[in-house]
Amino acid sequence: MNKYFSETYPSIEAVKKLTGAIDVSDLVEKLKGLVEIREGKISILGEMDAKRKIILCLAAAHVGKALSLFDKDRLPPKEIAAYTSLDERVTRARLSELRKAGLVIKYAEGLYGFTPKSLDELFGEKR
Repeated sequence: MNKYFSETYPSIEAVKKLTGAIDVSDLVEKLKGLVEIREGKISILGEMDAKRKIILCLAAAHVGKALSLFDKDRLPPKEIAAYTSLDERVTRARLSELRKAGLVIKYAEGLYGFTPKSLDELFGEKR
């Protein structure tokens, strides 16, 4: 059994790196003290600029969905604005800037999602 895991685990890690998959357990650790997910709602803890709040909100949605704490990982601007306590117009403007910079993904129906490149912005990581 140990041999199986020792041979399989490195393979899984290699696939994650090749596909750009996000290590959810690592992201959970990094989000501690920055966001909370309670009763199906995302809360951003502390004061920070609008772009960082938006990225944290989408990261929380991504992690929340992966851990079955939140029902979706793609959010509309109105919901992001509500969770971040930002004006919806400000949220839309910052989302546009973040999308152009490749830090969020815009999906059909105007939904936005977290991207691995956002980790650079949040935590100074190179992927």
